[in-house]
Amino acid sequence: MKSILCLIFISFALVSFGQSTPGTVSFTVTTVDNNKKFSPDHVIAIWVEDGAGNYVKTLKVQAARRKQYLFTWNSKSKGNAVDAITGPTISDHKTQTVTWNCKDTTGTIVKDGDYQIVTEFTSEHKQGPLQKVSFTKGTKAIKLTPEKQPLFTDMTLEFVPEKATGKTK
Repeated sequence: MKSILCLIFISFALVSFGQSTPGTVSFTVTTVDNNKKFSPDHVIAIWVEDGAGNYVKTLKVQAARRKQYLFTWNSKSKGNAVDAITGPTISDHKTQTVTWNCKDTTGTIVKDGDYQIVTEFTSEHKQGPLQKVSFTKGTKAIKLTPEKQPLFTDMTLEFVPEKATGKTK
């Protein structure tokens, strides 16, 4: 009986503390023109944060010479666009699709838990709108279709886990 309880406790500890399930997150969002100074031209950043709002990794930045106006992304990421999709200012609002391999900027698979995909765009030299889509990364697949927002529509998020492991690299 003692060994069974010990085995249950160890199993629970491995699942609860530090499990890092490899997988892929796919996220899609369509931005909507907000009729600001340079509209429809705009710059955009999409990145991942943990449940506490800490920066994890940039997935996309299209803002070649106007990155400084992505105030929230710059504050969180310190301008880190390593391994991100990058490009110039966008001339029209359209659907953006990104994928995340559940790794941080060092290439380490992040621990299971709460995360959010954050999208920021601006069409002027001011803070633009933000949209956050939260999800829980773990051993179960997830499909979300968040509600349409005034400046962010057609959002989908899908997490497909691979096999569970206690390793983080």
